[in-house]
Amino acid sequence: MKIAFKKLGSQPLHFEANSDKAFFSGDLILKKGNLAQLNGTITGSISIPCDICAEEVEKSLNEEVSFYLSDGIYEGTDEELDVVEIDRSMIDMEELLNAEIELIKSDYFCCENCEGTSLDREF
Repeated sequence: MKIAFKKLGSQPLHFEANSDKAFFSGDLILKKGNLAQLNGTITGSISIPCDICAEEVEKSLNEEVSFYLSDGIYEGTDEELDVVEIDRSMIDMEELLNAEIELIKSDYFCCENCEGTSLDREF
């Protein structure tokens, strides 16, 4: 699903996107000028490798996400804001979902078989 930035207004615009077994839904609302806020939830599951044994395991998802979208380069001074810059005034919801999934996958993950296993043991 792609949404033109110019379609955003003061009323929330609902969106939905999916990728494999992950589902992303929520609302977009224009905050000011070229800055919009996204509030959503990612549910479903993803396949993720254990960081110890590398076995692929299904991980359940129920992630709340909230960040800002800038139509073009963000030139604000609010350093505490999490801002994603959008190119060509088109918001690609599948691309945002895939980026959030990769962010989740970048966290440390340990499967049930390896829980409590120490990485610093001698071999």
